[in-house]
Amino acid sequence: MKPFEFWNGTYREVNLFAQVQSARVIDEFKQEIQLQEAVTDKLIKASIVQEKPKVIRLIDTFSKLFKKDEPKIKVQSAEEQARILRSIIKAEKISSRT
Repeated sequence: MKPFEFWNGTYREVNLFAQVQSARVIDEFKQEIQLQEAVTDKLIKASIVQEKPKVIRLIDTFSKLFKKDEPKIKVQSAEEQARILRSIIKAEKISSRT
């Protein structure tokens, strides 16, 4: 959104813009936390200083951002994808006949 669009926009447009920007910043923050978590895990595993180091996880520190009930991304197997594509093709053939 350009500055003149922001100042000339309605309350609804500005509110929507602010919500989208806020969600984008939070998503970027989550990605950065996950990246840092992965890097520190690798460094801790590679470290030979302590056998059982005390680890305070970033994800636990920012638990409000990473809710436990967030839906997991379901990965489809190749068989599931083929079955879905076959059903779509079959439906298109049936609809094209009529």
